[in-house]
Amino acid sequence: MESDSHTDEEIKEIFRLKKIAVVGMSKHINKAAHFVPKYLSEQGFEITPINPNSTEILGKKSYPNVSSLDHPVDVIDVFRPSEDVLP
Repeated sequence: MESDSHTDEEIKEIFRLKKIAVVGMSKHINKAAHFVPKYLSEQGFEITPINPNSTEILGKKSYPNVSSLDHPVDVIDVFRPSEDVLP
């Protein structure tokens, strides 16, 4: 198995990040865009849904886009086809 170039400390830092905005979060329980953020929430991560077609997901306010967030996040997790995401 190949090793990556990240140090143990860098990897630990990634796991300390707790505020995650989820672009494309879904209300549909059978989609990864729903059950992955739900699991993360259950593990203590602070999830913020980003979905222009929903006002609330998993009891949390959903924002139409990242620009409309009214609070800082540490990570943006994207559940969208690659052709829908700017480079």
